[in-house]
Amino acid sequence: MKSIKSQILIYLVLVAVLIFSSLAYFSTKQLEKLNPYVEAQYLEIATARSDQISKELSGALEQVKMLSQSNVVQDMNKDEIMDFLISVNLGDKYRNMSFSDIEGKGMNTKGVELDISEQEQFKEIILGDKDYWISDPFISPYAEENIPIITVSHVVKRDGIKIGLINAVFSTAFLDEVVGGIDVGKSGFSWILDDNGNIVAHPSRDISIHTKATHLIPNQEDIDKVIKDEKGTMIYTCPEGHKFMASFSNIKGSPGWTFIVSIPYEEAFSEISTIIAFFKRMTLIYFIIVAFILYLYARTLSKPIENLKKVFERAANGDLNVKADEKINNELGEAGKSFNAMLSHIKNLTYRDPVTGLYNFNSFMLELPYKMEGLIGEYGIASISIISIDDFKRINSISGYQTGNKVLETLSKRILNFKMPSEMVARYFGDEIIVFLWEADYESLENRIIKLWQLCGLPIDMNQHRFRLKTSIGTSIMSMEKGSYDEVIHEATMAKLKVKNSGGNGYEFYNEAISRMIKEEEELDDAISKALEKEELYLVYQPIVDITTSEIISNEALLRWDNESYGRLPIPVVIEFAERKGYIEDIGFWILKEACRQNKSWQDEGLGLTAISVNISVHQLEKPDFVDKVKIALELSNLAPEYLELEITETTAMENVNEKLATMLKLKRLGVKISIDDFGTGYSSLSYFTKFPIDTLKIDKSFVRDMLEDSNAMTIIDTIINMAKAMDVAITAEGVETLEHMEKLKIMGCDKIQGYYISKPQKASVLEQMLKKLP
Repeated sequence: MKSIKSQILIYLVLVAVLIFSSLAYFSTKQLEKLNPYVEAQYLEIATARSDQISKELSGALEQVKMLSQSNVVQDMNKDEIMDFLISVNLGDKYRNMSFSDIEGKGMNTKGVELDISEQEQFKEIILGDKDYWISDPFISPYAEENIPIITVSHVVKRDGIKIGLINAVFSTAFLDEVVGGIDVGKSGFSWILDDNGNIVAHPSRDISIHTKATHLIPNQEDIDKVIKDEKGTMIYTCPEGHKFMASFSNIKGSPGWTFIVSIPYEEAFSEISTIIAFFKRMTLIYFIIVAFILYLYARTLSKPIENLKKVFERAANGDLNVKADEKINNELGEAGKSFNAMLSHIKNLTYRDPVTGLYNFNSFMLELPYKMEGLIGEYGIASISIISIDDFKRINSISGYQTGNKVLETLSKRILNFKMPSEMVARYFGDEIIVFLWEADYESLENRIIKLWQLCGLPIDMNQHRFRLKTSIGTSIMSMEKGSYDEVIHEATMAKLKVKNSGGNGYEFYNEAISRMIKEEEELDDAISKALEKEELYLVYQPIVDITTSEIISNEALLRWDNESYGRLPIPVVIEFAERKGYIEDIGFWILKEACRQNKSWQDEGLGLTAISVNISVHQLEKPDFVDKVKIALELSNLAPEYLELEITETTAMENVNEKLATMLKLKRLGVKISIDDFGTGYSSLSYFTKFPIDTLKIDKSFVRDMLEDSNAMTIIDTIINMAKAMDVAITAEGVETLEHMEKLKIMGCDKIQGYYISKPQKASVLEQMLKKLP
């Protein structure tokens, strides 16, 4: 392993490399920003020279125009015109002048007769619609020297009618002077290009006129850009593979010429490149000096940095209570202070829950080993508890998530104030809080848990509401035999689930019985979840008869489970478990469809127009799509709605009364009958109860069972029957086991009875045979 001194040196050198590299990089980029200024400089040269040539051409054109408008020329007297033109002095750059009539016949000032009818200017002016024309360079058959010339021509008109034209012949020497008179570095040059891609002028004698520009710029797209754009700068590669910069400007008044300044790219930016190279050399020198200084400095820092490194390592391993030495009287001491402040900030931001202000679960797990390490040698026992708020979703649903968060925050602060300095509290998941406690013995720990549970139950006033939380607390004691903290947390979770499954609002310590119970519940959960798929569920039916006529007027559908392991488990237990685990909606929908199908089958077989009663869970009734599912069951079976009666327990009906009332009204509009099951066992408010659109009250079997021996039960039954009569609601007595029960109920005015005296619940096939035997 490398020494601290070497590592510090490497780190500092790397930092220096990064800094100097960045400095060099960004400085180079800044210097490269000067490139546009260089490009602008050469573009300015190209523009100035193009303007110079433009002025020359416009001046020549103006002189020829003046000659064409003179009286001598307009008289078109050949001899007079020749004398006149010979007398005119237009300067050294003019070779000669000539005139021609509209047939193209004419003569130049050297006395040579001409026929220019096939020449460009004749076609553009006499045959065309132009008044003047400047030609591209060409070799004239009438010139004595074999040198390029251009002609500047202007129409001669009399009374607006073309009668001839005047030509002034120029040598291209003035163009050569312009392109050759520019100093463009060592290897640069200027030249002129026409709009056909031909070279008009070039300083090299090896390049003649009409040489294609591809001789210099092989890429035709680059040439097209120069011809098309008015001015600009571009980069191109010459046929020899060298990179050039070209600045160009259109020559106004010319026949489509463009003035171009070409210079090797490296030469154009050579000054900037020299500065960049110098800066890089200086950067390297400074870096070497700084690296040497860093080496000397690293030698003096090695020991305190070793200590600081150990602090960093402990913090990296999760020790959030570590502190760096702040007493060093240099930057390391300041670094230690900064590190401590940073670690404290990290603990607050990274390891704390934003809602409660507590540690989050990750920080709890990181801190836990250090808490345990600090208690080594102490006498006592440690534990982990998980606190879960029962039905916390209800607070969020009714009061909103912000209120729910405030309630959770208030509870967290109470628990935080409850713990000792050696203990720890953190937010677990959702509405759950995890607590690490330390006590001298089991009894003291249990007393602490009881106080903690009582503390959680104290009222919380929030937004003009008072909340009394019910909490389920599961606790597991930590010991050396347990494999990991995760195992302890898992045991605390199982103890909490035991409390939840027992109704909540309590506390429990983990034991092996809880583990077995949880495992059994998991197995039961798996079996129930697959019961529909395996077709293990089936229905039995118990007749309900008219107490006066003894006729079967309906049958109640009751669930059974054909399972080898759980077939003997009481159905109410199965239903309660299915409700708790969320399976009741699928099971209840299946019961509803199957009961409707079976009843319709009996009706189709002529076994009587009896109704079918189906028990409905509160979870089904609270679903927004419950009425739609009832419609589906009726449509699938083709059963008339009046032959379906839904049984709702009294307790279910009185929860969220307004919502239940709305659902019942929808069912009544559908044509379905409604009965209140187990009536008398709940705590109904008659002011609400009388609003329910019910058809039947079913007296709970506990009252019927005791009615012959218990006068109170008899009084309750009598009261229910009288109330039902007053409300014009039918009465069904459940649990009728004997003839005496039936006769007494008949005297009291009961309408229907149900129980083992009539028949125990039967499978569909058995009940079908009973119905067939009825008259």
